Amino acid sequence: MSPSKPPFDLSVLSTLAMKGALDEAAPGLRVQFHATQALLKSIAAGEGADVVILTSEGIDQLSREGKVIGASCVELGSSGVGLAVRAGAPKPNIGSLSAFKDALLSAGSVAHSRQGWSGIYFAQLLERLGIADQLKKRVIVEKGPVGAAIARGEAELGAQLLCELAPVPGIDIVGPLPDEVQKSVVFAAAVMSGSSKRAAAQAFLDFLGTAAVQAAMRRNRFIPARRSPRRPG
Repeated sequence: MSPSKPPFDLSVLSTLAMKGALDEAAPGLRVQFHATQALLKSIAAGEGADVVILTSEGIDQLSREGKVIGASCVELGSSGVGLAVRAGAPKPNIGSLSAFKDALLSAGSVAHSRQGWSGIYFAQLLERLGIADQLKKRVIVEKGPVGAAIARGEAELGAQLLCELAPVPGIDIVGPLPDEVQKSVVFAAAVMSGSSKRAAAQAFLDFLGTAAVQAAMRRNRFIPARRSPRRPG
């Protein structure tokens, strides 16, 4: 059941990591979803919003630059990287590092994003494992969820954060990467300094910490951070 929510007349810039949870918990919210690096570039070019949701490093950068209100910054949670196939397709064994490498090398094509955190990490992982040049075909997704490319049949196997794969229709999640090569990323949010709706923006950040919204996060493979209740004033 979707959590009840107060009306939020706000604009939000958000990493794709929160798409599943926000679509479920706050339908109708005006959100522009993109990779963290792409959003940082657009913000540097002058784009603004009331709330921004990025990796914690991205929020820290904006705080240093004075583009978000430092006191409003809040950690939302984290997610690890996983693999997915088209819905109904056989799921390869990725339960060990050896099986994971074999699955990548056996796949007709492997996809990852160019700008997203998981895409950058996965590209580095392929190099570290020494198999980057041994893949049969590598599909680089420039924009949008990797899962969408898998659902369209553009790639047989795709890597992205589990929370970004979870809301995409037409795919099946194989599972998380093996522990030896798994890596999680932490996400955070803040009120943007240029917002004219600071009170409403802060109320929205408080809403993201409610039990109902955190349940929506869990359903979308996003592990919520523990948050202490805000104190008045």
